Amino acid sequence: MKNLLSLKPYLFKYWKNLLAGFLFVILTNLFAVIGPKYIGLAIDTMNHHFELQTVLGYTGLYFLFALLSGYFLYLVRQNIIVASRYIEYDLKNDYYRHLQKLPRSFYNTMSTGELISRGSNDLNAVREFLGPGIMYSLNTFFRLFFALIAMIALSPKLTFFALLPAPLLSYSVYRIGSSMQKRSKSIQESYGAITNLIQENLSGIRVVKSYTRELFEIERFESLNKEYYSKNLALGKLQALFFAFLTSLTAFSLLPVVWVGGVGVINKTITVGGIAQFIVYVSMLSWPIISIGWVTSIVQRASSAQVRLNEIFSVPAETDEELPPPLDKQHFSGALSLRNVRFHYPGQESTPVLKNITLDIEAGSKVAIVGATGSGKTTLVNLIPRLYEPAEGSLLLDGHDIRSMAVNTLRELVGFVPQVNFLFSDSIENNINWGSREHDVANVLEASRIAMLYDDVQDFPDGLETMLGEKGINLSGGQKQRTCIARAIAWKPKLLVLDDALSAVDTDTEARIFEGLLQKLPDTTILLISHRISTVKNCDRIIVLKEGMVVESGTHAELLQLGHLYAELYNQQLLEEEILSIS
Repeated sequence: MKNLLSLKPYLFKYWKNLLAGFLFVILTNLFAVIGPKYIGLAIDTMNHHFELQTVLGYTGLYFLFALLSGYFLYLVRQNIIVASRYIEYDLKNDYYRHLQKLPRSFYNTMSTGELISRGSNDLNAVREFLGPGIMYSLNTFFRLFFALIAMIALSPKLTFFALLPAPLLSYSVYRIGSSMQKRSKSIQESYGAITNLIQENLSGIRVVKSYTRELFEIERFESLNKEYYSKNLALGKLQALFFAFLTSLTAFSLLPVVWVGGVGVINKTITVGGIAQFIVYVSMLSWPIISIGWVTSIVQRASSAQVRLNEIFSVPAETDEELPPPLDKQHFSGALSLRNVRFHYPGQESTPVLKNITLDIEAGSKVAIVGATGSGKTTLVNLIPRLYEPAEGSLLLDGHDIRSMAVNTLRELVGFVPQVNFLFSDSIENNINWGSREHDVANVLEASRIAMLYDDVQDFPDGLETMLGEKGINLSGGQKQRTCIARAIAWKPKLLVLDDALSAVDTDTEARIFEGLLQKLPDTTILLISHRISTVKNCDRIIVLKEGMVVESGTHAELLQLGHLYAELYNQQLLEEEILSIS
């Protein structure tokens, strides 16, 4: 239950609705308890001197109070349930906003399906607590409170016998409630696993079909679904048993009431109408008592769900600042310096990926980074936009330590094209213009020309307005890469990072793209990771990494003259090209 205390800010925000709902709960139960008094009076009237007008008058008063109770119950729902929907709206927005601010390292360990599950199923469980949970908890409390007052005023002795099952009820709620919480958390975890499996399979459906693993994936889903079904069934059986137990307690509580009440009528210590009125009160308590089990289930599910949500909200965001206004990028030149930079992935302190790297990259220069697989090239460029933070050392952009800059400000200056391309299910034009603050068709066209995408787009039926499928499925690998490059160019960065972003295009197209970058972006600092020496040889400077260290640095000619690692890579590629030409 203490996990739900984190919802206090949301409850305070809508305190007016909740306060109104609280007052209406009091009124609906007050009128509900007043009504049975007139049933007793009507019965006593019929038992002595029957007067139709008097009986109808008492009956009319009963219906009047019943109508008033129903009307205020409507107002209760209009305030508390509506407030829960408002809070659900705020929670979803805050959850999504928080996900957008979390560092990349978080997404390396948390699956997409699990995040979707927590943002849907768990949030819905919390909403049920904030709406029906709070409403029925208040309703149960005040129904019991007012009914007990009326019952004690009518007959303390009968009230005692009616409440005999109460200790057993309290103990049962405590024991079964604990079991419900554990089972609810297990169910929500299973639901997250199912959501993750579905998300992965639909995203990778082409791989599944290519390897004819449809049956295998169906069996995996059936296994997880069976586990989810079994856990829900077990919880349902427990809830059914609990509700049946509560209903039985309510029914059995009437037996001593009827017995003792009958004796009281004989002894003339209570009237028949009083017994009828008392039985109505006991019956009125049946639903509140039964709802204790339902509310207990809601609270336990919500508590488990809030634990899972708090796990996400507790992850520190990259920045708490709001998106700044568009920056005047002219104040930055794109000069980059690295000072004794070391980096290791979490839990791998003994095996650093980068070791004491010191570099100075001049503004407007075109620098290539080469090296064997696993040498640390991608890790190095990921440090620039602060997708990762260095363990030691510092990175300076125009003399400013990037850790002293707001993340949003830094990334306004850096255009980044990662190895793995991602395109949105939108038009090509909107994908290219996605990062820009303003829609500029001329800028989109220029970026598509530099990325050598313009001619391809002209062959599409709708040109730039062509809609892309999921992750750009209707584009070739090279077209996807060039669209991502065009998006980075349209961003107009001062520092452009291309992380092996030309691997899916042919050598000629790659050379033309790089030539376009040199001509159209002369003042932009470009960091290029590539395995093709034919492309990087035209860079102002080439940096060679090996096992996380800079082992060579210089121009193409200077590195060939050294005759070390770069020269070996160059000669190896020349040999491969000769073999291909012969074959």
